[in-house]
Amino acid sequence: MTASILALTRYDRMGASSRVRFLQYVPHLERMGMQVAVQPLLPREYLARFYADGARSPATVAAAFINRLWTLLAHNDADIIWLQREVLPFLPFGLEKLLLARKPVVIDFDDAHHLYYKNSGSGLVRSVYKDKTESLMRHAQAVVVGNKTLAHFAKLAGVNNIYEVPSAVDVARYKVAKSRDAKFTVGWIGTPVTAQQSLPMIVGPLKKFLSETGSRCVLMGVGDADLQGIEAKRLSWSESGEVEFFSEITVGLCPLEDTEWNRGKSGYKIIQYMAAGKPSLASPVGIAHDLVTDGQTGFQCQTEQDWYDRLMQLYEDHALAQKLGMRAHEEALEKYDTSVAAVTLHQIFQDCLKG
Repeated sequence: MTASILALTRYDRMGASSRVRFLQYVPHLERMGMQVAVQPLLPREYLARFYADGARSPATVAAAFINRLWTLLAHNDADIIWLQREVLPFLPFGLEKLLLARKPVVIDFDDAHHLYYKNSGSGLVRSVYKDKTESLMRHAQAVVVGNKTLAHFAKLAGVNNIYEVPSAVDVARYKVAKSRDAKFTVGWIGTPVTAQQSLPMIVGPLKKFLSETGSRCVLMGVGDADLQGIEAKRLSWSESGEVEFFSEITVGLCPLEDTEWNRGKSGYKIIQYMAAGKPSLASPVGIAHDLVTDGQTGFQCQTEQDWYDRLMQLYEDHALAQKLGMRAHEEALEKYDTSVAAVTLHQIFQDCLKG
């Protein structure tokens, strides 16, 4: 009998978390004999508007909530519910439990989403929802997390059925070759929100490096984010455009402040740099500390001087940049390819069906 899975994601393919943790695995799972129906909570237009100006549409959210409830009723015969974070934001756990209708639940977290409730500025929100994530984890038949930090959080919450599945990429999709442009090119990829959060911490060393060397800087997905004078080529994000972006850069950046939220990230952009055969310069925060092997697949940078020195080192030693990039690619192929993660997910679903 073919197992049917109802995947309740947050977004469609425009949302990186939904695309990476769910949607890219659907073809793999279907080839393995499973039937997957996907229902994004929020439409693409909502996310596009939020990235553009930070606006949220109450009417769109209300319609999304109604659609999610209807989906649960319409797919009542699903064998497994594959859930991203929660059924509905700000819905108490008791009601979520009723909506899940005693179905086996596989719940996925790739960020520290429990902090939205725990760190809320509203005392009422903190009081009502502070333990919602932990309750959902304990209710689920399997908890899938993207890193050790989240696995530790789940363990402290009293969860035993924890599976650490790193975010993955289709490594074959990336072109591992020298940049067509001979000029040294520094790259970063993300969203306008993450650009505002992380890029300011390396403005000084990056501007100095670009000025002294005449190197290029290409940034994808930053939108209209204030880059504080960094001269860069800005590219709008598109899934099809990612491959070209990665083929264009020489080195990829991943600056992160050491915060509780960032320690819960799953390092997707670093894994993309690795798959494309590019060395990474990263803050050694959370999983980034494990993904970037200092001096072998990239460099870990803690101070502004570190960022400047490592950029200059790779600029002056092109052979080293290529060597680190190839090692990173080999590691991505071995550990972070979608084909590897898909087999793990398939086994998790199989185990859930056995009870």
